[in-house]
Amino acid sequence: MTESPVPFTAPAAPASVGQRRLLTLLFVDLSGSTAMAEWMEAEHYAAMLGELRDLYERIVPHHGGVIARIQGDGMLAVFGHPDVREDDGRRATEAALELHAAVRGLLPPGPRPADFKGLTLHSGIHAGIVLVNEGDQMRGRFELLGNAPNIAARLSEAARADEIIASEESLGLQSQFFETGPRFSLQLRGRATPLAAYRVFGRAPVGRRFEASMRRGLAPFVGRGTELAALDAGLARALAGGTVWLGLRAGAGVGKTRLTEEFLRRAGDQPCRIHRGYCESYLSAEPLQPFLQMLRAMDGMADAPPELFAAQHSAPAERADALLALLLALARGTPQLVFIDDLQWADDASLRLLHRLRSGAERAGLPLMLLSASRPPTTAGLPGAHDADAQLLTLPPLTECESARAVHHLLPQADPFIAAEVQRHAGGNPLFIEELCHAAADAGESLVEGQSSSAWLAALVESRVGRLPPEQAWLVRLAAVIGNVIPVWLLQALSGCGEQHPAVLALAAQDFIFPDSHPGHLRFKHGITRDVVYEATGLHERQALHRHIRAELAARGGAEGQLHEQLAYHAAAANDWPAAALHAEAAGDQALAASALDRAKKQFRAALAALEFLPDDDARRRRWITIAQRLGMACVFDASQDDLRVLKHAAVLAAADGDAGLVARTEYWLAYVGYALGETRDSLRHARAAVEKAQQCGDHALLAQLPGTVGQLQAAAANYAEATPMLDLAIERQRLRASKSAVNRIGLSFSLCCRAYVLGDRGRFDEAHATFAEALAPFDGSGHAVEASIQGWRAAVFLWQGRWADAQAAAAVAHRVGAQVRSMFTCAMGHAAGAYGAWMQDGDPGAPQRVLDATAWLAPRGGGLYSSFNHGWLADMRATQGDIAAARRHVALALRRGRQHDWIGGAMAYRAAARLAAQAGDAAQARHYLALARGAGEQRNSDHEAAVTALVEAELRLDDGWRAALDRAQAAFERMGMAGFLARAQHLRGG
Repeated sequence: MTESPVPFTAPAAPASVGQRRLLTLLFVDLSGSTAMAEWMEAEHYAAMLGELRDLYERIVPHHGGVIARIQGDGMLAVFGHPDVREDDGRRATEAALELHAAVRGLLPPGPRPADFKGLTLHSGIHAGIVLVNEGDQMRGRFELLGNAPNIAARLSEAARADEIIASEESLGLQSQFFETGPRFSLQLRGRATPLAAYRVFGRAPVGRRFEASMRRGLAPFVGRGTELAALDAGLARALAGGTVWLGLRAGAGVGKTRLTEEFLRRAGDQPCRIHRGYCESYLSAEPLQPFLQMLRAMDGMADAPPELFAAQHSAPAERADALLALLLALARGTPQLVFIDDLQWADDASLRLLHRLRSGAERAGLPLMLLSASRPPTTAGLPGAHDADAQLLTLPPLTECESARAVHHLLPQADPFIAAEVQRHAGGNPLFIEELCHAAADAGESLVEGQSSSAWLAALVESRVGRLPPEQAWLVRLAAVIGNVIPVWLLQALSGCGEQHPAVLALAAQDFIFPDSHPGHLRFKHGITRDVVYEATGLHERQALHRHIRAELAARGGAEGQLHEQLAYHAAAANDWPAAALHAEAAGDQALAASALDRAKKQFRAALAALEFLPDDDARRRRWITIAQRLGMACVFDASQDDLRVLKHAAVLAAADGDAGLVARTEYWLAYVGYALGETRDSLRHARAAVEKAQQCGDHALLAQLPGTVGQLQAAAANYAEATPMLDLAIERQRLRASKSAVNRIGLSFSLCCRAYVLGDRGRFDEAHATFAEALAPFDGSGHAVEASIQGWRAAVFLWQGRWADAQAAAAVAHRVGAQVRSMFTCAMGHAAGAYGAWMQDGDPGAPQRVLDATAWLAPRGGGLYSSFNHGWLADMRATQGDIAAARRHVALALRRGRQHDWIGGAMAYRAAARLAAQAGDAAQARHYLALARGAGEQRNSDHEAAVTALVEAELRLDDGWRAALDRAQAAFERMGMAGFLARAQHLRGG
């Protein structure tokens, strides 16, 4: 006996609340109707409206739509009710085109003015989540609540006479089925952000989604080596005289058609004739559709057999026999390859003919390969499935490595966090990868958790859910509310279905959920599927489930502390804000203690958001401030301007509270987060305020921490004379406390790291590397964020010393660990430092682009800490390449960083400017920039900068003193062990 599901039943929603549906909406209106009403007789106007309504009522249902209401000469139609279809956007657009054409053919009754140009419509199409209530005489057939109907109406308003405007949300890739104008942004009344849209002019000669993808531009073909080999082997058997039927199965968007197109391209070099056909669910489908497509493609063949005429001109009832005879006759002459795409939509006549063709070829021993591509049947193990007699090849999602390659092809400059987010949401589905990459490229930022992609893609997912049996559809929605990862015990407690229940196994076969790598857990195959299903679940049902899940988690007992994240999430989703704030704060503290800083940030932000729903009083404000301070602690390795804004608000609240201790610690974290963002000048001001307030309230613990922070800020400002004693004091104190807590060990290592790069900048490289070794010892190989930070600075010091290979090795660790702990600063700086090391060692031509990429990754976060490094490196590389405009731009950007006391790349920028001036033949200007470079190095008391500036002076040979400059440089390089620069000097001397 199998276990029977005992599903949790959500409380019924209030009677006034309808169904939550994903709909595509078509809003049409008659153009110029107000003016027409003035010159038309009322009876004539009424007759014209009657004709218009007749068109609406005939054409909209023909395309699968339902008229929600007709008001005057306007009409609102919905596509996707009661069942969502993946091509609802296409259907709505087809309906609009047919309506426009039909209305152009109408003539209003009665006399017309001489300047009357004919009747036209203007239409808008948009898709989104809508609450559907039953209507009445006043509201129409349905009452549609939500923003999507309003946007469709606004698009119709924006359209000119005889114009159709469709939002990108509603069409997406399906826009390629139509001739459209360029994608444009439209600022609609009542909408805060512009809406991307297209003007639709007509139908395009496109029948399949693959052809639509080709019009937009195909993503590179990735992976599928095993499947290609199996297809090649099948063709080889057919070429040897056998009959083969291979059925390729996979869910929507997994890449069946792309794989078969790649195979057919290769098969074109083989001695066989290829026939192609496809099936579709749309209205243009006809009986025997794929075979008739093949027949029409054969028309005009020079070697056409007599059967071709019979197949073309036979009566419909006899056409299948004629087509069968034709294909068998062709196979008697040469091997045939017959490909049918989207077989799941084939009509019964096509399926019968396909099976007869296979049987007839087998009996006659003919060389024939049948290849079909289809989606899995809705119910696993369904008898009599369309391709059940084929040798089935199941196409899996792309592997993690293949997905990464696909993302890199589509978003070559994207930061690794966006790439990882795309991979997580897409789950190896190539279509999802492609669409999410397009969305990320358009937005210029990371995907937002919990938000689906465009509505047309959501419709693709929802249509799959809609075809599931009711029990499986309910399980998918329940799982979506639980989360992307589903504990099996929780699913069973809520539904009665364990991991081996037939309904759960069927969902795995349908590529919805599958066993996670952690035993006892399931996971959604595609994160986007989970997001879409969750959003389409009604609010009341969702909230009831969240409450029930939270109760089950609490009843689970055991170490409740391990459940804080889950409890916080479900409490917030159920609008239980006190519990949400409590658990999110606790989860943030746990993550902070475990140095999981990205998770700590997420939870502290969730706690702050939950507090906003609680009554405002002194206790709530103080709690808000203290959580914001811990957020500051969590974001020191990956700060953003958003984090800084939170702390600035906390500072306002603390000042209003008047507690000197709260003010001191808030100012301290403002200083630290500002430092992490490169706002050194402002951070020094906050640090001084923190010292003043800490002294005022006697906060000795904070006063003990402040020397390290002030020392780091002064070091960032290149005020080494002031930084060194503060860092030494902090190191002395932190060494005494390092054994007492992990936080103290982190503080000591970071202070040592700052002391090391100050020593390195002064050319005391041996001392610098010894200090780096002490800083790194507790964390080497740990994968901790502080390890990434230390290795990033080691890479910079190795670059100063000209140890290019060592710099690249340290930078690789900084990049890798930074990506693991989601510290964009260390990840990006490691990427940039490694690229510059490769440039200096081998002249790597791709290095400038990698440094540009790393700089761009930091831009959305508003970070600028030591970004003069990046611009100095880029100025040097571009000047060497002779790219004058780019070099000048980066010189200016590096020097602009001086406004925040970031002079670390200043000397390099001035040297690049000197090189540009020398290339232009302006020796005086080149000497001027070299003097500024020397000054920038002297400001930092940097011996290595002075030596490199002397080397550049010698390389430019501006006057007779270049040999003396080379002597100075070479002597300094030998003394400081600057190997790479020494080799460059020796090469210059030898040359």
